[in-house]
Amino acid sequence: MAMFSLFALSLYAGVRDLLPSTVRVMCDGVQVAASVVTLVWGWVAQRRGHRVALLNPPTPSQTLQAKRDHNRRVPGRIAMGRGLVLLAAPVMPAFAAWIVGWLAAWLTVREYPSEVGARRWLEEHATGT
Repeated sequence: MAMFSLFALSLYAGVRDLLPSTVRVMCDGVQVAASVVTLVWGWVAQRRGHRVALLNPPTPSQTLQAKRDHNRRVPGRIAMGRGLVLLAAPVMPAFAAWIVGWLAAWLTVREYPSEVGARRWLEEHATGT
């Protein structure tokens, strides 16, 4: 998260250097406010999604299929993301703040929906030995 934030700030600094000094101050203020808002937004979005996923956790086979689907889509998303990063350079700090908020919330949960689903599946399919 720290490296991504540093990368985002470096991109923004490159765009910021092209602006007149009075506009820089205004843009910096907007970036700080937007980053604070998106940090909280990312945290709340992840927690809400997590709560919904816990209500209907995936089975182990659904988790495995989702992982396979995710791995199949990653190369295309990486290629597309490289071009979008350059276009999004002026708003990268706010985007990075959303990602940091989302990841911080994701890393601080007690258990993941896939764990709950696996535990429920084991309870349902336990042999009577």
